[in-house]
Amino acid sequence: MAKYHQKKEISKAIEYAVGRGWTYEEHKRGHACGSLKCPGVCLVFVSSTPRNAGNHAKDIRRKIDNCPCGT
Repeated sequence: MAKYHQKKEISKAIEYAVGRGWTYEEHKRGHACGSLKCPGVCLVFVSSTPRNAGNHAKDIRRKIDNCPCGT
């Protein structure tokens, strides 16, 4: 299992996205620890310190599932 984030819920959400064809790019600076990009034009930022890791993971999954590009 790849380790993308220190919170397991968020790491699993990133793995969910990568498994559906999205790419994960790690950021070195700022509040976002990385971003997810679909093969189209969609972009989802992954927070390094979310208030609630479970809710942030659900938001990531929801954005992946509702991608208008159809991925």
